[in-house]
Amino acid sequence: MTGNRKGFTLIEVLFALTVFTIGVLAVAALQGTGLRAAAQAKALNEGQSAARTMVEQLMALPGDHPRLSDRDGDGAAGLMETGEEADHLLIPPEQERIELSWNIAAGWPRPGVTTVRVIAHWPERGRERRTALEFEKNSLF
Repeated sequence: MTGNRKGFTLIEVLFALTVFTIGVLAVAALQGTGLRAAAQAKALNEGQSAARTMVEQLMALPGDHPRLSDRDGDGAAGLMETGEEADHLLIPPEQERIELSWNIAAGWPRPGVTTVRVIAHWPERGRERRTALEFEKNSLF
């Protein structure tokens, strides 16, 4: 072998291509994970936004309004119910894949207070995802 040769051997080129390919495949795999995470974050944001909007609407109602009634009488035991089992159910027309359920517990955690829990739930990759917001409405004032 002469010491004047310039360039790369075939083995060096193959090794460099292998390292480059592994790097490109890793970035491609991360791209898919990033897209899934972005879609999940978007759905969670939409669910929280819908729940916040419903909380604001319910907070503005007088305490004896029908939308603030415990329809099935289960009180605090039913605060986590969703869908048809909930005290109230609404599918917002602008977000048709999200369902809003809210449950009422009158006199809980103390007399004169009504607890309202709003739950936004939606299907995501074969599972039900949900987010919940809760507030207390004082009926003494």
